[in-house]
Amino acid sequence: MMFEDAKKLVEQSNNIYVVGHINPDGDSIGAAFGMCLALESIGKNAKVVISKRSSVYDFLPHIDEYSVDSIKEDQYDLLICVDSSDKERLSISKEDFDKARNILVLDHHIAKIPYGDVNCIFSDLPAASQIVFDLINYLNIKIDKDIATYLYMGIMTDTGSFNYSSTKPSTFEAASVLIATGIDFADICKRVNDTKDEGVLYLIRATIENMEVYYDGQVRLSFVPYDIIKSIGLDEEDAEGMTNYLRMVKGTEVAIYIRGKSDGTNKVSLRSNGKVDVSKIAIAFGGGGHMRASGYTMPKEYNVSKKELLDMIGGML
Repeated sequence: MMFEDAKKLVEQSNNIYVVGHINPDGDSIGAAFGMCLALESIGKNAKVVISKRSSVYDFLPHIDEYSVDSIKEDQYDLLICVDSSDKERLSISKEDFDKARNILVLDHHIAKIPYGDVNCIFSDLPAASQIVFDLINYLNIKIDKDIATYLYMGIMTDTGSFNYSSTKPSTFEAASVLIATGIDFADICKRVNDTKDEGVLYLIRATIENMEVYYDGQVRLSFVPYDIIKSIGLDEEDAEGMTNYLRMVKGTEVAIYIRGKSDGTNKVSLRSNGKVDVSKIAIAFGGGGHMRASGYTMPKEYNVSKKELLDMIGGML
């Protein structure tokens, strides 16, 4: 790992903020708060800038204590950006972003336009939380149970509980070190993966009822409008994760879950079983991600965007 320049930035900084992407998933939260708590443990003044998050993560240690939605200072030393290849998708205002003297990016997505003063991008790793784990070790910071809880949660979620092919031997090694701190890894998995609000069951039902099948069963698409999400009492942050239910069906190569948002736009989540590189699709429409898991916000009216999406996937198939 090449972390020399990142180490210099951390050592010369005192007031540090960490930020992930909007609508943060487990990896974004795990990487951001794991990094924040590690910095706090060596005497830095650190906080995580986060606007909204799912209530799924309420159980995590000190999550409210270290959360802020904006930055009060006129200037601060360092902004650490995790799990976001696109500056525009960071959960921070442009004004607060511009207050930083230096920007450090820690990510496993390749940026179309790099935006950090120092960019530590390791696209071969499955989770930003694993990159943060490696940096913390490089900085010789002790990983306590609280830090380990965040990093394990982040790695676990972005590897699909270590089921995705992106998982590396080093990922299992990192998980072993984190488990050795004494974290209740089984409870973390249960709370994140196996504990749902009742409304999520209704969302699963709506997703299945709205499923459309294309290309002889190779593509399954479901669109759930925002009014349905709202009617079953879910926040936008809790309306994720439906793509995998579509991907489970035998013969499916690409699963597409589209959900309406309160601002009138539609968010697209793409999952592939390996035949199609869905990151190319997401990038073409202004988003990003990985070969098997990517996403973007529909740039046009739904029916037009849907046709363009299906035509592109059909060409790739």
